[in-house]
Amino acid sequence: MTNRIKIIIVISVLSIVTVAFLISTQSYFNNKEIRLASDQCYEIGGLPKVERDSLTLSYSFSCQKDN
Repeated sequence: MTNRIKIIIVISVLSIVTVAFLISTQSYFNNKEIRLASDQCYEIGGLPKVERDSLTLSYSFSCQKDN
């Protein structure tokens, strides 16, 4: 293998690892935010409603409280 091919392989692997790390980090912090918001919603007597979009790693959160 030539040096050029080795460099391309190393850069490709590093890019894949970096993207996987960033996706994992985003998912982890989304879960922490949802858990914190859900706990706070339960504390005020509400029922959390979470909708997740796995493709874009986004979510929407609402706290439904019965009056």
